[in-house]
Amino acid sequence: DTRSGAECTRGIDTHPAHTALLPPPLAPPLHCCSHRVSFRISDMSSAPGLADLAPCASGGDSGDSSTTDTKLQNTAFLIQLVCLAAAFIIGLFIKRYKIFWLHEAGATLLLGILVGFVMWACNTTDKVTEWLDFNEEVFFFLLLPPIIFESGYSLQTRDFFNNFGGICGLAFAGTFISTLFIGLFTWVCGLVGICYSMSLLHSLIFGALISATDPVTVLAIFNELGVNIDLYSLVFGESVLNDAVAIVMYRTLVTFEKDDVTFGSLVTASAMFVLIFAGSMLVGTFLALCVTVFFKQMGRTLMENEPMIEASLVMIAPYCAYAMAEAMALSGIVAILFCGIVMAHYTKPNLSVDSQRNTQIIFKVLATLAETFIFIYMGVAMFLEPQSWGTLPFAIVGIVGCLGGRALNVFPVTKAVNRWRKPSRRIPDKHIWMIWVSGLRGAIAFALASSSIKDIGEESGRVIRTATLMIVLFTVLTIGGACHTLVDKLDLRAPSLPYSDMEGGAEEGGGGGNGD
Repeated sequence: DTRSGAECTRGIDTHPAHTALLPPPLAPPLHCCSHRVSFRISDMSSAPGLADLAPCASGGDSGDSSTTDTKLQNTAFLIQLVCLAAAFIIGLFIKRYKIFWLHEAGATLLLGILVGFVMWACNTTDKVTEWLDFNEEVFFFLLLPPIIFESGYSLQTRDFFNNFGGICGLAFAGTFISTLFIGLFTWVCGLVGICYSMSLLHSLIFGALISATDPVTVLAIFNELGVNIDLYSLVFGESVLNDAVAIVMYRTLVTFEKDDVTFGSLVTASAMFVLIFAGSMLVGTFLALCVTVFFKQMGRTLMENEPMIEASLVMIAPYCAYAMAEAMALSGIVAILFCGIVMAHYTKPNLSVDSQRNTQIIFKVLATLAETFIFIYMGVAMFLEPQSWGTLPFAIVGIVGCLGGRALNVFPVTKAVNRWRKPSRRIPDKHIWMIWVSGLRGAIAFALASSSIKDIGEESGRVIRTATLMIVLFTVLTIGGACHTLVDKLDLRAPSLPYSDMEGGAEEGGGGGNGD
């Protein structure tokens, strides 16, 4: 290339680090999903000086810079892998030495905080930190689906449907009550000057996203100690459905950012909530039934002695449900959840023994990796993401609101459920207290809080994200750390029959306690 450097720079620099220097008409659109910059070929066709682009881009500086970027990206990826391995090893030590006051989820969160602090203190280049930082798009499209599907696929459907009324009451009515209480409580506290003040709509959006529970720590302790199966099913089932309800409710409330709040818009939003949830449920159920019919009618013939192909086809099905629901402007999370529930009940029995075992292991491994990755991500975000530390009183108000909203959710709903149950199947008081304690907050609440920055604006969004991160830390480290002691204090270790088996009078009141 015989042109001067000045002539060369009149073309378009395609390197991501230099795109900010371009004039507005040529600036390529940002793709937040990958934190990198891309552009469309069609945008280049009419731009001046594009005929000279190739020679300029082939210069040595561009090649060296590209190589440097690749090295930094691989460095970030290596840090992530080391953190994952370290989190699993720490978890093994916690189990081996019976450290009850700290669970794996809490230790992983603290590990992420440590890594984020070291990166921040060392003033690490943005090229590394942008690959380590929390990305809500990656979370919703890559990390969350395997977790949600595995929750449905590993579900003990008999116990789930035995407690379906209680689960739906806690997940639907309970989430709605919690959203209203937290939203109104934080709004009023803001009005009287106790904490940062935001609009009623933004307060309700915060109430919706922070109502998403994530009792990973509690459920892991339940598994280790072998608590009552119906208590486990209530907590597990509520958390699974509650996540889906909170996501749909959040997205419904966000629509009011553009629309005026009127009676008609409220009716429309309520109808859209029902439509999205029901439509997503039908999409997931439909895909699962199609897969079931295929394996029942053709699987044994086509895939005899082909367990790997059989397992591969099973793995494709939930992502088809997720993609179909999202393409129809529904909720992929709800669709993949019900796809997992239906496949567990109908598809799994039609698989070979090897495929049943393989798919269970594969989905569990993927979900475990994703969950661990998410807790590391959340910890890292404390130092790598800009936080609104000056609004800490809002976080304290949020914690009080979560505890109060959880109480108004659990105690009235379980009381109503017990009215409809036979005396032998009523939920014992000790179990109700444990359900209240089990309302930890986690990854879904934080991901929605991160999305709120672009959904409702920078100012309120950052306050909500900082408050959500503080609430996650408080619930996981303090309440989660105390769960082992609470299980012992409430005597939930005691062997007991499921509520449904108590109808024969084997053990009145049942559960880890001695009845109501």
